[in-house]
Amino acid sequence: MVLIYLITKDSGEARSIGRSLIKERLANSVNVIPRIQTMRWAGEEVINTTETILLVKTKSLLYSKIEKRVCELMGTQNPNIFSMPITQINHGYQDILREGVEEV
Repeated sequence: MVLIYLITKDSGEARSIGRSLIKERLANSVNVIPRIQTMRWAGEEVINTTETILLVKTKSLLYSKIEKRVCELMGTQNPNIFSMPITQINHGYQDILREGVEEV
């Protein structure tokens, strides 16, 4: 299992992508975190921005399919996306997350 972290432009885009991933059985569950404050280095200065985060819970072997689908849905070849392994999880919750996701 992995947790995929995706930066989107707003809550609408995050919900749309999340709904597509669930309907296509690439993910079982997503969380939309709207309007998170971000500080980052840009050129010669630190800038403050607002972003929306989509957290996707899925099987690790589906990451490549999800990244490809996100590129299509966002219309970009370079989305801000990465995965983090889930190293510890309640077994009952893990079973729930695996339900409804395509077999790999």
